[in-house]
Amino acid sequence: MNNQTIQLNEIMQITSGHILYFYEDPKSYVENAVSFVLTGIEKGHHLLVIDNTQRLEQIYQKLVKVMPRESMNDIHFYDSHEFYAIHDDFHCDTILSHFSEILSPYLTKNLTVRTWAHVEWREQGEILSKMEHFETMADHSVNCHGVLSVCAYNSNRVPASFLNKILRSHEYYMTDEELQKSPLYRKRPLAFPSLSIQTEQRKIVELNKQMYQEAKSKLKATNYQLESFITRNLDPILIMNDDNQVVRVNESFETVFGWSAEEVVGLQAIDLPQIPEDRKGEVEKNRKDAVLGRNMQGYETIRKTKAGNERKVKISCFPLRDESNQLSGWTAIIRDITEEKQAQELLLRTEKLSVVSELAAGIAHEIRNPLTSVKGFLQLLKSESSENNIYYEIMLSEIGRIDLILGELLMLAKPQVAQYQQRNVTLLIKEVITLLEAQANMCNVQIVSDAIREDVCINCEENHIKQVCINFIKNAIEAMPQGGKLNIQLDKGEERAFIRFIDQGIGIPKHVLEKLGQPFYTTKENGTGLGFMVSKKIIENHQGNIQIFTEEHKGTTIEISLPVVH
Repeated sequence: MNNQTIQLNEIMQITSGHILYFYEDPKSYVENAVSFVLTGIEKGHHLLVIDNTQRLEQIYQKLVKVMPRESMNDIHFYDSHEFYAIHDDFHCDTILSHFSEILSPYLTKNLTVRTWAHVEWREQGEILSKMEHFETMADHSVNCHGVLSVCAYNSNRVPASFLNKILRSHEYYMTDEELQKSPLYRKRPLAFPSLSIQTEQRKIVELNKQMYQEAKSKLKATNYQLESFITRNLDPILIMNDDNQVVRVNESFETVFGWSAEEVVGLQAIDLPQIPEDRKGEVEKNRKDAVLGRNMQGYETIRKTKAGNERKVKISCFPLRDESNQLSGWTAIIRDITEEKQAQELLLRTEKLSVVSELAAGIAHEIRNPLTSVKGFLQLLKSESSENNIYYEIMLSEIGRIDLILGELLMLAKPQVAQYQQRNVTLLIKEVITLLEAQANMCNVQIVSDAIREDVCINCEENHIKQVCINFIKNAIEAMPQGGKLNIQLDKGEERAFIRFIDQGIGIPKHVLEKLGQPFYTTKENGTGLGFMVSKKIIENHQGNIQIFTEEHKGTTIEISLPVVH
């Protein structure tokens, strides 16, 4: 600050009184306001600063640079346009009544208060006489409350004659450079108007009070609506203060993620347990964007629950501001889109299956006919010639493989004509085990089928269900290259039968599991990428479903459920 302001600060050691400030230089005005506030804080006073939002911001920014954060709690900012024009006019009684309501909590606790108010008004008739009356009444109010109050006016907005009049109602007079006793100030009892005028004034006061109460009711209703929005919102909501500390979460947060409010309130946002380690960097970015006033509208990311499950979410972040338009924190709204994403993936898979089904029928029929001819002529040539038999064997083997792929493609083609008949699943599984037991022994795999019930019947196309069992048993054998045990279980519930293939193999990695069932996706050197898709389609055609439970290096369980026949 410049030397003149410092000198002024030294003079302004008075504890109560009414000060009129006619300023010319906006920069000096801000410096003097800051000096006034700092002097009050040094004396342990509470400060009420009433000004427009632009100057409040300037004053605030200068104060935070030189004051401890805890001292800022003793400074209270109010918008001058709202303060002086509560009801779209410069009503003296309403303004002073509002002023008394603001002071009351501090005075009740015997706290010393000083106020700095930049007087604002809307252009209207007889405004100068209204302000002259206001300043007279304000001087009486200031002295009754025993506070130190500065009323600041822009000297470019009011005439010199007005200055001479209101000097009578201010004990001190202040410019950008100095503070001195007002030579015209006369503290005397107030002259009250006639009874008829008092009655009219009381009507105006009552009307203003009524309007003020209505405004308070509207504000209360708005706060209630906001509270309801937070509490009853189906999306999790977190609120952080300006120190990036969690101050509130709603019930949806507790429901979706599993942590209670007591477990997370008070934590730094970056320490929230639902944020994966590799996503911690998002928190600081979200906070910076909020501080800069930028709204983050629905970016997609990952969060986790207390049970350890990952959830796909869409996060929106917004800054929060207090009554003086200062940043007071930020909020994050989290929308769980896990089911939505799963539905999209299911729709995509369904579309792929539809395309494959349409292609399968056409391709299989178009290729199989000429393939049959080629296979027949090869067999004929092989029988007529004893030379190069090995080549014929290879060609016939490859043609057989093509025929196998075409058969699997045809399984996907729709519609399927199947003859469903009642069959005993126990016998069906035992036949498949007998068929593959020799292959399992060669691979050092033991097939265990102790837990198979004898009385489980379903309606099915027998060969199709056998094909599904063969596919899963072969997969289990291949998953145990070093050998192991394959446990086949058959259980019966009230409405469904459950067939489980439990191996001790290498398990299925997560990235493979996500793509399992996609057309032509395989990790096997000689695989077609159709086996699981065909099996899944067969089971779905039988009104059943397949579930996979797997853990890498420990094994996989495939569970098939099918409706039973009673």
